Amino acid sequence: MVRPKGECVPALDLTILRVVLEDRIETNGIPAMLYRPPGAEGLLLLGHGGAKSKDSDRFVALSGLYAERTGLAVVCIDAVDHGERSAVVAGGPLPAEWHSNTLGPMVNDWVETAKALSWIGPPIAYVGFSMGAIFGVPTVGSLASIKAAVFVVGGIPAGGGIQDPPLRPLLLNAASKLDQSQILMVNKTQDEIFPVAGVHELFDAIPGPNKRLMFWEGKHDDWPTEAIDYTVAFINSHVGRRAQSGSVV
Repeated sequence: MVRPKGECVPALDLTILRVVLEDRIETNGIPAMLYRPPGAEGLLLLGHGGAKSKDSDRFVALSGLYAERTGLAVVCIDAVDHGERSAVVAGGPLPAEWHSNTLGPMVNDWVETAKALSWIGPPIAYVGFSMGAIFGVPTVGSLASIKAAVFVVGGIPAGGGIQDPPLRPLLLNAASKLDQSQILMVNKTQDEIFPVAGVHELFDAIPGPNKRLMFWEGKHDDWPTEAIDYTVAFINSHVGRRAQSGSVV
């Protein structure tokens, strides 16, 4: 797998390192990177953060890490207006209500990509970071086969230049439908984009007992290795190759 060049990424546990095949794929104009370890029988959908892409060092490293440590095939698509689909968003300020206007297209993109990769297996896990967490809430609710989802530094945004009043009710409504999956939210105490109150608001909208909320000290873009390790353990305890070990996070 490609190693990071400048961004802080979690270290790999070499005791479970696997050979991962990497391929660029495209489905109906949706570019993606696929990371496929031997024997993978299910998909983990990975949503990258804003102003990044499937090819950003951080998300290349994270995609490979999840593939290596869960045994699932990981697919990361370029979000609308990002990466190979870049437009004004990638290099300038966000247009007003961009996120709320993009929720539907992003859900459709994930559904189309998952269908194209059904020869591997169904989508059974989702991990999204920041913008990827925002889009992940309705995506997980639209894919009944997803059994475990992790939203890293997500919630109801109140910063970061996001001017999007319709987004809050859309996210809360989507969160109210997440009763079929195990949900983990991983957040930061000093997040300048997703304040603690907005994190709790989204978390409280998720029904049922199958949800967990973890906070680590620090700002939005500081994702400690310990937090990433916890997300891997969470996925593995529910849908990864070691889900049958009896250890539940």
